Amino acid sequence: MACICVPKSRPFLISGPYLEVNAVWVLRMLLLLILVVVVTGFAMLNSAERATITLGTAGLTFSDVPLVLLLFEAFVIGAVVWFFVSVAHEINLRKTIRRQKREIEDLNQETAGLRHISLDDIDEERTVD
Repeated sequence: MACICVPKSRPFLISGPYLEVNAVWVLRMLLLLILVVVVTGFAMLNSAERATITLGTAGLTFSDVPLVLLLFEAFVIGAVVWFFVSVAHEINLRKTIRRQKREIEDLNQETAGLRHISLDDIDEERTVD
């Protein structure tokens, strides 16, 4: 882990985990740039390609559709489906977190109640049973 010693007189210098975040950010942006270049090159190479599409059993046919447009539409449909699936997953996660927080609060209250019981009371309860 990279660490820069920061003098107290200059607290505005970046140190510690901030360097790792910046390195990850740079790597992420570099990968995004490479992805954009690859996708753009693929689209340019296939710009002259055309396709005919038949949708469903109704026989709805589209002729001479650019392949790039079809790929883009497939990407958009995939992104929309991904969005709704991830929203549903997020809702389920938040429900689970809420339920677990309630359980933790109940257990903390129970623990606090048990802390106030003296050991003599416990011994008396055992002898009564």
